[in-house]
This record gives sequence, C-alpha cells and structure tokens, in this order.
Amino acid sequence: MSSIILPDAFAHLAPFTRWCLATETERNMMRNTSTMADILAFKDAMLPEVDAIVAWLDRHPVDALPDDDKPLMYLLLSLAEVGPAVEFYKQPAVIDGYDPRRFIANESFALRPSI
Repeated sequence: MSSIILPDAFAHLAPFTRWCLATETERNMMRNTSTMADILAFKDAMLPEVDAIVAWLDRHPVDALPDDDKPLMYLLLSLAEVGPAVEFYKQPAVIDGYDPRRFIANESFALRPSI
C-alpha cells in the first residue's frame, strides 16, 4: 500500500499513486512495465482531473511547489509519459524501439523546472 497522500480534493486518485514518480526514468520504466489496461485506467482517471490539478498546482511557482503537492505534479508528468503509448503506439513500448533501460535520462537537466 502506498504511503503517498494526495490533497483531499484528489483523494479519489489514490489508486493511482504508484504513478507518482519523481524522475523521467522511473516514469518511463513504469510505462514500459505496465499493461495497456493499467495505462488506460490511469489515463481515464486522470484526464477529467487535469484542469483541476493544474489549477491547484498553479497556486505556487513550479520551483517552489510544496512537498505535499509534488505527487500531483508527478501524476501529471506520468500522464504525459503515457500519452504516446495511448495515442500513437497503442502499446506500452515504443514501436520498434530499443530497450528503455539503455536510455539514461539526465535527471538534473538545467532547462527544466526543479520539483
């Protein structure tokens, strides 16, 4: 059971807290090791909540996001990660792609906001 706590307004997303992953590498591996059914269930739960989550997160600059709100940001980033799987690939992995474990993301890239 996850120890991640979401704000009360988003408590109904608790079944998806396994998608609250802080790094691109973790999110990529989650997508690649999940079933398409799990990805679609996550997408279906998240899409109706995007505007509300963004409004909630917009209360603070992204580089000053409170720790309590970071799981919501991580959920949005995971939604972005699964988008291509849903829209283009129709499967968790990139079509004719390479083993994603070979790609080492630079998790400290300076042009992205720190969260």
